[in-house]
Amino acid sequence: MDTQTERATAVRDGAIGWLIFENSARLNAISEQMVDQALQILSDYAADPAVRVVILRGAGDKAFISGGDISKFEKTRFDPAAAATRRSADDVRKKLIALDKPVIAMIHGYCLGGGMGIALAADLRFGSTTSELGIPAALRGIAYPLPGLKLLVDLVGPSVAKDMMMSGRRLKSEEALRIGLLNAVHSPDDLEQQTLAYARGVAANAPLSIRASKVCIDQLGLDDAARDHAAIQRMIDEAANSEDFKESTRAFMEKRKPVFRGK
Repeated sequence: MDTQTERATAVRDGAIGWLIFENSARLNAISEQMVDQALQILSDYAADPAVRVVILRGAGDKAFISGGDISKFEKTRFDPAAAATRRSADDVRKKLIALDKPVIAMIHGYCLGGGMGIALAADLRFGSTTSELGIPAALRGIAYPLPGLKLLVDLVGPSVAKDMMMSGRRLKSEEALRIGLLNAVHSPDDLEQQTLAYARGVAANAPLSIRASKVCIDQLGLDDAARDHAAIQRMIDEAANSEDFKESTRAFMEKRKPVFRGK
């Protein structure tokens, strides 16, 4: 019997790759072990052309990720030498940003701290009516990393970001939707079905076009001098010269749905 209670697991469903965070004793708080497992899963998904969309979720319906595992902070953060080498949710955030496939965070219940950082690195965030989102750094004596703050500011603006960071308050799903922190809100019973339906729709679209859109939109957040203009043009040219573009034209003329292969 598998008795491990802290883990990140992969579940493949056709073109959808699920990354599930499980730490039932602590509302899916993320541990260093879970970080290592999540990084390997994301590497596998990045290398597999059959996986076209990645969905992140927490096990159960009480929490997405409730933050870092505070019970281990004395060992992992109080010692500067240990803190310098530890793996953290920030490593998962970086891996998600580098992934050139769509990522959706499906958020049941609590999404706090490091969990919020991971959700911010997703391309889209779908929540339930029971979702509560926040970054309690001010309540923990923590200074949040600049890259994570930029993701937050890009979504909600500097004033709202300051409110969230200085107060440490939790936002209910209705407010999170209104300020753009969530893209959609569904009932707890409908959240998985609605998220999966959306993901399957995206997975059926042209992968080269989707990759170009994700990368180019992310590049717009950089100063012009920092943008990889050559890479952007390569992706545009690759899509224009692809078999998928020809397939879409044939499908239109034949009045059928195109079948995209990412080539």
